[in-house]
Amino acid sequence: MKNLLQKEWRLILFGFVMTFWSAPGQTFFIALFSGELRRELGLGHGDFGLLYSLATLLSAVVIIWSGALIDRVDLRRFSLTIIVGLALGCAAFSISHSTLALVISLFLLRHFGQGLMFLSASTTVVRYLQADHGKANAISSMGYSLSEAVMPKLLVITIALVGWRLTWQAAATVLLFVVAPATIYLMKNHHQRHRRFLDELYEQTSVPSPATRRQWQRSQVLRDPRFYLFLPSLMAQTILFTGFIFHQVHLVDSKGWELSDWTAYFALYAGVAITMKFASGYLVDRFSATGLLPLHTLPLGIAMFLLAGSDEAWVAPVFLMLLALTSGMQATLTTPFLAEQYGNRHLGAIKSMLSAVSVFMSALSPFAMGWMIDHGITLSQQARVAAVYTLIAIAMAGVGYLLSPRSSRPG
Repeated sequence: MKNLLQKEWRLILFGFVMTFWSAPGQTFFIALFSGELRRELGLGHGDFGLLYSLATLLSAVVIIWSGALIDRVDLRRFSLTIIVGLALGCAAFSISHSTLALVISLFLLRHFGQGLMFLSASTTVVRYLQADHGKANAISSMGYSLSEAVMPKLLVITIALVGWRLTWQAAATVLLFVVAPATIYLMKNHHQRHRRFLDELYEQTSVPSPATRRQWQRSQVLRDPRFYLFLPSLMAQTILFTGFIFHQVHLVDSKGWELSDWTAYFALYAGVAITMKFASGYLVDRFSATGLLPLHTLPLGIAMFLLAGSDEAWVAPVFLMLLALTSGMQATLTTPFLAEQYGNRHLGAIKSMLSAVSVFMSALSPFAMGWMIDHGITLSQQARVAAVYTLIAIAMAGVGYLLSPRSSRPG
């Protein structure tokens, strides 16, 4: 670990910065403004969920094209474009006074923040640090965990001091004048690394050996039956975490919990997620991401069973801790899993396809759950159904693991 950080600190820090500042496009960040926004625009839970879903669905469509550009466009230019796009989304959100303006700003936030910033970070560290891709991806993705830990409390304080609109404008300012220059510095001489990567890949594919991993194209992945066995497990955290955290204010209110306590628990959530990222990073490099995938959904299922069965105050931190176990593992193993199964050459295109599915699911979840809330179906009742879904996903991923090539399995 020490040698990895000393040698590759620029690349890993790049991933850390990108995942940390994906926050303005993430559900946990946007959801904290839902109360003020719904009051100002006169929106119900289902209405806001529908607009959020529409913007996210549009992002899912576009990312199939935009995410694949990371395989062809200079990473420095690609990253700066993402940062500027996210800053524009923050600025647009701060001046939204109509549903149309809100949808446009939400699209920019979701596409550049939740979608492309995370994609660029994970694809980069896994592609160029193949020997340590588990640990490298775990470290870089800790930026997101740190963001989850500090942002909710910071946002509550900032909104109280300057209002919610100026808070978004401050985020845009930091992105343009801090994050963008930092990225330029961290990506210095990256074109030389990329040239070496292409040369090594050409040598491997021009003189194939039994150890040479097949380099799948995106269209070939879509025809692979194993992909669809793994997909429900890969999507479980996206669907359920996004849905319940998007409606977290309503969840806290319906359970009789204190919102200030709930936001404070995110520091605990982040600590557990960071620990699990470290642990799963070592496990991915020691065994395989494919072997861990069926297991990573289990804590999420337990969390849903717990949420469905109790309103006690202690459930809140335990629920978040269980979510953190699954979130920490998924953040570490998803991209290494794709590299193990399908190779690195077209990783950006394959990852963007999975991101599109993920974004699509994260779009449907808030709307569907908001609609059910408005029609009298409680979040506790929804959690029971979610728990059953996780059990099915675990079983399907287990079958996919058994059908995987031995090169992507431990042992």
